[in-house]
Amino acid sequence: MSARQTPILTLILYLFIYLLPATLNHWWQLGAQTYLVTTIDYIIGAGLLYAIYRRDAPLTFEKKAFGWTQAFGWIVLGALAAFVGQMVARMIEIVIFHSVTSSANTNLILTVIKSQPYFLIASIIAAPIMEELVFRRILFGYLQRFTGVVGAALIASVLFAAAHADGHLLTYTAISLVFCYIYHRTGQIAVSMGSHMLMNAVVILVALH
Repeated sequence: MSARQTPILTLILYLFIYLLPATLNHWWQLGAQTYLVTTIDYIIGAGLLYAIYRRDAPLTFEKKAFGWTQAFGWIVLGALAAFVGQMVARMIEIVIFHSVTSSANTNLILTVIKSQPYFLIASIIAAPIMEELVFRRILFGYLQRFTGVVGAALIASVLFAAAHADGHLLTYTAISLVFCYIYHRTGQIAVSMGSHMLMNAVVILVALH
């Protein structure tokens, strides 16, 4: 697969996966079944996007070998750094922009999981896989040749924040910047995926208890 085909195919497929549940609900009024459809859609989507990634050539900063112990350490460090970045960004939003403290996106996910526990798979596993492949590997990874590392990280992170669309632009941008750094520093998209999954899991499971 060529360097031009991979990002285009990945982005088109991601948009299709992202919009499919809402489109089906609009036409067939799925109701509560929307979240089951979304979970299945995300699982299949994550698998397809990962298959595209596996067929792509490595980017210049990606590493072929990385020990599991080292990877685990970076995963934990990435999740912790993302928590800190989120807290700092959230405080700035509250003090300067007088933003609400809660996240509408997170609250919706928690509400759905309480009645549809299987949605945990979409939130903790499938969504992070897709988001890391799209926002980190494709947008951040491929844009570097045109904008440099910092420019690519900023563009990818702002788009990541905009995709969550709950008013906390700075918070999600800060989280994304951390994952961009983890990915670039380790050269392993699996590490930033792990950090993303760990962060989502902790936030959701703590909130549910």
